[in-house]
Amino acid sequence: MRRDTPCIVNDVRVSHDVLAAAKRLAERQELAGASMADIAREAGITRVTLYRRGETRTAILVALRDELAREERERLLPVLAGEGDARARLTAAFEAICAITDERSDLLTGLDDPTLNAIYHDPGDDSLTRSEFTAPIVRLLRDGALDGSLRVFADPEETATVLYVQVTETYLHLRREHRWSATRSTSAVLDLTLHGLLP
Repeated sequence: MRRDTPCIVNDVRVSHDVLAAAKRLAERQELAGASMADIAREAGITRVTLYRRGETRTAILVALRDELAREERERLLPVLAGEGDARARLTAAFEAICAITDERSDLLTGLDDPTLNAIYHDPGDDSLTRSEFTAPIVRLLRDGALDGSLRVFADPEETATVLYVQVTETYLHLRREHRWSATRSTSAVLDLTLHGLLP
């Protein structure tokens, strides 16, 4: 894919160069305080060009969310369609989510809470994690209820939110703050998470 190929967001095109610039700023802990001029400079364009294109901060965040969700979907699709009962596939999905979280650790820790909320949470109070991120977990919870490998949950969407947050945030904390290895962090998180799902 060409670097200047746009990502279409609600009729606003966000170029991959601008999206990559926003990600680099976040990885350096600079996105929260960055102006649109800073984002333009990082992308190698002028602020006027950015505004003329309509690439607003909101459009950039939506494009980032879409990209992160697409990357997860592509990584988890083979797991969903893979062999084994739902518990085995959910274990593989959580392992993949840990690996994705590890790859994104600089980006995730560089985003402030309002930005993370805009990317990952449905709007409003009592919100759930966006279905773009939890749909694979919901599917596997339902499959597990059918094949008997996982216990039945009254609200799979809410359970998927708890599991997604539990896996990603605990894994990220153990890796960054406790400096555990990826293997140790994945094993510890999955061991406790999966035991709560057994029938």
